[in-house]
Amino acid sequence: MLELKRPGLPLTADDEAQGLSYARVLNPMAPLVVVSNGHDVRIIRTHDGGSLDGATLSESQFTGIVTAAARVARADVARAIETLMGTNPTIWRQAVEQVSASVIGELTSTGSDHSLPFESNFLLKRKSTIAVLAHLAAGDRLVLVEGPPLIGKSSVLRELVEKTRDDENFVTLFLEAGGSGVIQSLADAFGRELAWPVTTAEARHWLIQQSNSESAPALVIAVDGFDPGMSDLRKELTDLTSSSFGSKVRVVVSVDDSATDLLTGGANGRSSSPLGRRAKRVPLGHLDDDEFRAAVQNLGNRRIYFMRGANLARELRFPWLLRSMMSDILASPSYNNPEFMAVLPPLLSLGLIGQARMRFRDTELRYLFKELAEAFMDEAWDRKRPSPLILESLGVFLIRRKKLASRLGATQIADLIARGYLRATIHESGEAVVAVRLPELLASELADRVAVELSRRSRTNPSDAAEWLAGAASNIPMGDVICAQAVFDAAMRDDLGLPWELVVALLEDRPARDSLSPGAKLAMFSEETGRVDLDVREDGSIVARAGGRETLIAREDGEDLDTTYSNFHSWLILSHLASIPSGLDIDGEVERIDPIILLEVGSADIVLRQPGPEMQFNSVLSHDVPGAGSIVCHQAGIVEAVTYAMFRYLRREGRNASAWLEEACRRGSLPLVHRSMIALQFLVESGPEDHAAFATEMLDGPVIEAMKRFPTLHPEASSAASSSGS
Repeated sequence: MLELKRPGLPLTADDEAQGLSYARVLNPMAPLVVVSNGHDVRIIRTHDGGSLDGATLSESQFTGIVTAAARVARADVARAIETLMGTNPTIWRQAVEQVSASVIGELTSTGSDHSLPFESNFLLKRKSTIAVLAHLAAGDRLVLVEGPPLIGKSSVLRELVEKTRDDENFVTLFLEAGGSGVIQSLADAFGRELAWPVTTAEARHWLIQQSNSESAPALVIAVDGFDPGMSDLRKELTDLTSSSFGSKVRVVVSVDDSATDLLTGGANGRSSSPLGRRAKRVPLGHLDDDEFRAAVQNLGNRRIYFMRGANLARELRFPWLLRSMMSDILASPSYNNPEFMAVLPPLLSLGLIGQARMRFRDTELRYLFKELAEAFMDEAWDRKRPSPLILESLGVFLIRRKKLASRLGATQIADLIARGYLRATIHESGEAVVAVRLPELLASELADRVAVELSRRSRTNPSDAAEWLAGAASNIPMGDVICAQAVFDAAMRDDLGLPWELVVALLEDRPARDSLSPGAKLAMFSEETGRVDLDVREDGSIVARAGGRETLIAREDGEDLDTTYSNFHSWLILSHLASIPSGLDIDGEVERIDPIILLEVGSADIVLRQPGPEMQFNSVLSHDVPGAGSIVCHQAGIVEAVTYAMFRYLRREGRNASAWLEEACRRGSLPLVHRSMIALQFLVESGPEDHAAFATEMLDGPVIEAMKRFPTLHPEASSAASSSGS
């Protein structure tokens, strides 16, 4: 072993100790260490650290030295590792970072496998990561990153690894919770990355020494996907955050929020566990406005853009959906062309299911997800489930384990969990559930499942089929998109198409306004507070109760708190149906139905959007026009599926859509004309040159003439324009 120093630098005892440490951890051990600065040379026996004093070695002397080195006790190797690691943190830092990179690499999707949590070219920046770093900087020993399934907890830990890579104060070791344990993983890291034979006991001893070091960086152990049922790992985390270890060892754990209380609570259900007393909790939800803007910028840097209005789409705030929409674009051969750019829709569309069907073609996986779809459909109609689970299942794909066990065997369920397709957890209702980690594939299989039932019902009673379809859309996440896809699937299933009577029945199920009577009781699910109970009072105000607290929502002047909307799911389904050219046999003639649907659904006098658990996304800029209804302000962009369908229709048809636009303007419906105007404005901004010119002609002609028949929506803008013109 040669320990070479810079010329002119004096040799020290530390140089000899470091050379000996390197020599002793080699396998086989190096018998001699030569320490030199180019002028001075020291030769040292590895087995006892003694100097040869420049003596010439005979063959027998050299053999004796090698034999002695081979007989060095294991304790000497352990001391060598301790000496080397203690004097040179760069060595163990490199090993830790290589292990983290290796684990993250194993969890990163390839072009054909999107079941894993990470995408190589995509990482969202989250405020929760900054909060975790702040806790670590403050010296906190244990930080829990908690949130619902598929919200990006794993990515927060991955971002933590990246942010600490060049940080002199922290080194992050990324581990999966289902692995061999923290200490064993550390021992394996040194064995694999540095070829140092280290036992678990030796790794723990080193870690204790390291945790009390004043000069070395802190080791942050990031454990992904911890479940309270992992008792051995729970004990190890309790040990690592105890007084047995110093402050230079810190732990960050990702855990589903529904299981956090089980992790932090005491055995008696009243007090806190040791982990609960030590933990700092960092909540993680959907992307907030700042995070979404950062994500949009991130995608824009990759030539991927959203249409205006995407900031108001609740679904686009979920990391898994953003990733699903862009992953195929990044994998496309066209993306290699530097001139290529992609424009993503501003809301959830049928394209998501189409992408899933192109991407996932494994027969066995499709079979398993068909069974998941069957189990979820059974769940969706089961009103005996705990109400918090029912409410949350309207927005997240959750299935009770006991229900899933009726469709799949224990081995199959365990395999899906092990492969990352399902995440097992305990719901706040106390039910053991699984969260589906490929929602787009489940949505595809649910559409196929709904199509089978829809086809059967349509043959005998189209009106009953339409009512059942609207009910299904209201009971499942992404229900309007799934059920719209089911209509197309059912039409293709029998090669006969769907009866025109089904479309008519959906059209006749018009959205309605209802008034809440005093004394009415309602319930909803909010991601921020969980279940919320609502009571309507005599004066029209509403009392909201959540988390043991009560809030009065008073009626302001002009507000309509007691007005609700119903029967809108049929028209939401039709909105998505109209986004694709389609035809039906009507009285022996095949006619296009998408322009017919657009004329009818486009006249809806309410804002046609799927409601969600956050007020932020239920509120959009709109105009309430007496006698005409509520319409979305053009400044909001495209926030309704029917307006997006109009945009797609006009972009496809170009000047061939002139007759349709003229008919829309003749009908005297402000919502219909206004939605057409928004679609045309987007065509001016993003359509081909000839289509943009056509859109400008229509806006300046029949559309502006039709708008003159209605109240001015932005009188201040009109006044400013008049003043400017004069």
